[in-house]
Amino acid sequence: MSKRTGKNVKILISRLKISCLFLGPLMALVFMNVLNSGNVSGIFIWLVKFPHIFFLNYLLLFGIINIFILLPFRVYLTTSSIFLILFSILGFISRQKMAIKGTPLLPSDIFLIKEAFKVAGSFTSIYIYLTLLCLIAIFIILLLLKHTPKHKYRWSSRVVISLLSLILLFNFYFNFGFIQKAFGLETINYSPKINYEQNGLLVGMILNTQNLNVDEPIDYRSENIKQILENIEVAYEVEPDFNPNIIMVMSEAFWDPLLMTNVTFSQDPIPFFRSLQQTRTNGTMLSPVYGGGTANTEMEALTGFSTHFFANGVVPYAKYINKPLEALPFILKRQGYAATAIHTYDNWFYSRNSVYEKLGFDKFISKEFFNDPEYKGSYIRDTELTQKILTAIQATEQPDFIFALSMQAHGPYPSEENPENTISVSCDTLSSSGQAILSNYVNTINDVDKSLARLIQELEQIEEPTLVIFFGDHLPLLGEDYSVYKEAGFINGDNSYQDYQKLYSVPYVTWDNYSTSKQYYRLSANFLGPLTLQLAKKEGGPLMDFLSQFLGKDKVIINSNYWSQEEISPLMLEHYKVLQYDLMFGEEYTYQFRPENRPWENKNFVLGEGATIINKVDLTDGCLFIQGENFVQKHTVYINDNPVETDYIDAQNIKASGAKNLKNKNEFRVQVKLVDSQQNVISESNNYTFQSP
Repeated sequence: MSKRTGKNVKILISRLKISCLFLGPLMALVFMNVLNSGNVSGIFIWLVKFPHIFFLNYLLLFGIINIFILLPFRVYLTTSSIFLILFSILGFISRQKMAIKGTPLLPSDIFLIKEAFKVAGSFTSIYIYLTLLCLIAIFIILLLLKHTPKHKYRWSSRVVISLLSLILLFNFYFNFGFIQKAFGLETINYSPKINYEQNGLLVGMILNTQNLNVDEPIDYRSENIKQILENIEVAYEVEPDFNPNIIMVMSEAFWDPLLMTNVTFSQDPIPFFRSLQQTRTNGTMLSPVYGGGTANTEMEALTGFSTHFFANGVVPYAKYINKPLEALPFILKRQGYAATAIHTYDNWFYSRNSVYEKLGFDKFISKEFFNDPEYKGSYIRDTELTQKILTAIQATEQPDFIFALSMQAHGPYPSEENPENTISVSCDTLSSSGQAILSNYVNTINDVDKSLARLIQELEQIEEPTLVIFFGDHLPLLGEDYSVYKEAGFINGDNSYQDYQKLYSVPYVTWDNYSTSKQYYRLSANFLGPLTLQLAKKEGGPLMDFLSQFLGKDKVIINSNYWSQEEISPLMLEHYKVLQYDLMFGEEYTYQFRPENRPWENKNFVLGEGATIINKVDLTDGCLFIQGENFVQKHTVYINDNPVETDYIDAQNIKASGAKNLKNKNEFRVQVKLVDSQQNVISESNNYTFQSP
């Protein structure tokens, strides 16, 4: 190499170093936020509106990437490229979650990694894009390693830049409160999407992590808990000898499309639900979530706890519920009820397989325990859920509390109309894709409405007092960024209180065969448990009794995003927050004053309709014929811990065909197991030792 060429190479390397030093963090910042927002113009709008916050995000990425400047240049260049790809993937994942669930990526999502992979598995395109990004990353790294010129390693200014980067990261970690004040950072709690638009994806996520841990209330003391409990006055009559069956049905994405007044429907999609509204207690329920996050609505309805006292996006099922908690199952079991949860989806989703044990359910019948269920689209049809409810009612002599969760109406809804749709929609302002999405949704809930009709019709034949509470968990995700709602003129898209009410309000209705009362309640999901107890005339627990005092009043909405508009009493909120903290995280002073309400260790909890038991095994012609209890189609027979080909006959009989090589054995062990999609054994029988006669 000539001296001139060598000099040019040195100049090139020097310029490349400087470019990487400053351009690497900038590229990572731009790529990450463009992929997160889904448009290029957003990055320029952000830069113009919030230049200081843009610069802060840049400083953070500068520190993360350039702390590695001490490494040899080839390695540093490769490391920078890896960070560029990783931050791009972060933005891409956040955008995909926004499209699927209605909210971008949040720090608390780390606790739902299994659920994330399950949801992603339903969308092949996500895996394709991620695979392409990874392949591009590998290609770039190989090119850098091969073609970047070697040069003599010099410390020079590297130490200074690395130390500067370290100081930046140190201050972000230890002095973020000061940075937050200096740059005027504001966490937009009511909208994670707007939070990221203003603060950037990276700094926005850091802001969200500030509230993941629940701080002890200032006035949390034993004497305060005692005073709150002494002032509780239950506002309804309790009848200890009256024990109606109680069925709560939480219907996935169930909503009333006729609220879109600019849209014309060829027929009412939910005629039976509407007929119940005319004659039965019903109302509007404010859900804590939009488009997804079902578990938060569920938790509020079952426990009375409010998710509005937690950080935005936190799913308590995944993070906080690790001990027995007072909830409707425990409350009603104290009064002689059997408590059953039924769900047409995987047992492990949102950690329900462990959470339901902590809430007091006797059993949880999940998707794995449905035999050859009928599907409607991608999910099990609600008629199957209805049948399981009816079977559960008939299986016990006790009064039943049943909490049933559907999946049939879960999105996304295709942007091409299903030719089998019977209900048509029309609206001049809807795009063709928006019209197809809405049409597919309304035809889906029309079928859900038919399942509800069948449930009530069957219950009318049962000579037992029975109460049904039917409600939606959240609005359907109709297009990205509320597109269908905006096109139809249902919302203005200005993040106003009026838009919030529309996007978070779902209908509910009740039915029973022992009363004629009809009332209307507007409430938030955490008041649904107290309303259920009131309608069933059953006693509650400390928190449910506290909340029941406010039923029937105009303001029974807990909403952290718009406290002032709802005009909630500050004293009520203070007492509510203290009670919730005590029961979930504190010293449980409540049970010192009300020991009879303390929930117990739920040791008899089972997955399925009951314990799987082998009573008898016969070996005939190389086949094992097994008699027992609670067999289901997905059970597999294990012989000496090895799975064999299994044929399901019925709930009491199952056959193992792969036992021919056992005819000469005098003794072997037989067991029946059910393995879920996470390869966890969720049901297993006793070990039965077979001995030849």
